[in-house]
Amino acid sequence: MRRSRALPLLAAAALLAAGAAPLLAGVFETKLRLPLRPKLAVTGRERITIAPFLVASRTSDARDAQRVADVDLDGEFRRYLTKLLSKRTKMTLVSMPSDVKLPAAALRDVAENAAFWRGLGARTGADILLSGVVDFRVENKSGYRTEEYRSPVDNRIYTRQILVESTGFTFDVSVLAVDGRTGAQLFLENFHDQKEKSKRAADEMAGLFENLFSLEGQLLGLFVVREREANRYVFD
Repeated sequence: MRRSRALPLLAAAALLAAGAAPLLAGVFETKLRLPLRPKLAVTGRERITIAPFLVASRTSDARDAQRVADVDLDGEFRRYLTKLLSKRTKMTLVSMPSDVKLPAAALRDVAENAAFWRGLGARTGADILLSGVVDFRVENKSGYRTEEYRSPVDNRIYTRQILVESTGFTFDVSVLAVDGRTGAQLFLENFHDQKEKSKRAADEMAGLFENLFSLEGQLLGLFVVREREANRYVFD
């Protein structure tokens, strides 16, 4: 009996020494790093290739539409994803033939076309094929807000309306993974990020990559194990 009671006491002492904080008598809170399994069940040694992505950009006005039309959204995202996977995973990146075209203009139809994916898997030798749909929106915004100011004439505080202009960047991507041998869908995940700059007509490419950098950890979580911090309690 003495030995069985000594074990939890030793465990609590070790956690306290490692940074656990006492809450009540005999109760300790500590932070643990817990592993998060990847969405895709992989060994990490698979051959993977990135097929074209559908583009579904929508903008607030014709001027923004022209600005976004100058961005090769499919190409930029595939280049970014290729670099991310090559640097942060051990999978082999297989090049995608330049003449490959998706068989449909709707993501659902693309995902369900198993014959297309089996053929592309045989052609590239990839175990996993990635595709999906990307959307990038640039929205110029303007409006008035009320602020207080002190008058230099009588030193009193007044309110006034000032014009505020900003540019919003919204990036949305659905990533589809397909088995290169069977053509079966492995997963379909959506990611979304929004940024706003405090000036009008900010650079759209800078906004795009800020969106991408914000989503980097979530995108990697599809393929590799990640860690997250969580609070746990130890009872003495």
